[in-house]
Order: sequence, then structure tokens, then C-alpha cells
Amino acid sequence: MISPNAIHLDYPATCAEEAIRQSGDALRDAGACSEQYTQAMLDSFHQFGPYFVIAPGLAMPHARPENGAIAPQISLVQLREPVAFGHAENDPVKLVLGLSATNSDQHIQLIQKIVTLLGDEDNLQTLMNSHDTQQIYDLMIGEE
Repeated sequence: MISPNAIHLDYPATCAEEAIRQSGDALRDAGACSEQYTQAMLDSFHQFGPYFVIAPGLAMPHARPENGAIAPQISLVQLREPVAFGHAENDPVKLVLGLSATNSDQHIQLIQKIVTLLGDEDNLQTLMNSHDTQQIYDLMIGEE
């Protein structure tokens, strides 16, 4: 679901595009996607808006599998300061969970794991506020 090098804490993004790019770069660094996939995530944001800002402070950008997904993976980018993505209800965003999946079944499995993890408010607060990469990694793999 996630590798330690796909967790980036205290990232100093100043706009939504920087936050999305960092989440895609973290997926790429973990071997889960190509640079094309990161660009497709940005293109999707520009074309469709912040539809992936799914809860207050939480965004889950992704792209279609054919845009360069290599393996199922989640990246976690915790922003130093919340950033506006343009969502009327859920801005500003503090936590960006990038998703890479090579098919719809993997996509659904990743979403289910995230929903289970975030179903506990304490988990969400830990992901948004912890400065301990190991703590976040342990929390996320505990849901696998």
C-alpha cells in the first residue's frame, strides 16, 4: 500500500499544483508510476477541478491507469501549511494522498484501505499532524 519513501512530511507547497506534483513524484520515487502519470494527475485537476478533495483538509489525486501507472501504491504528502485547491467545502488541504493503480480493482482496494484507515478520527489527525515518518508508515501498513 505504501513504502516509507512515499511519505513526505512538512512539505512547503504554496499551491495545489505543487502539492499534487509532490504526491505524484512520491509515487514515482516508489516505482509506482511514470512522470507521465504525475502530469496526468495535474491535467485532471486543471480539466475537472478539485473533485478529489474528498473531505475537509484531504485530497486524493490520481490519474487513469493507462497514463503511466506501474503498481498499486499510495503516497502521503503532509503540507507544512494548508493550501487552497478551490473546493467550496473542503479547503484548505493539509494532507494529500496520491493514488496509483493499474486497474479498477486495485483502485477500489486502495480506496477501501484508505476509508478504513480514515474511519478513525485519531488516525486522520495523526496523518495530518505527526512529524514521525515511522509512526505514519506503521499506522498505514497496520491497515493492510
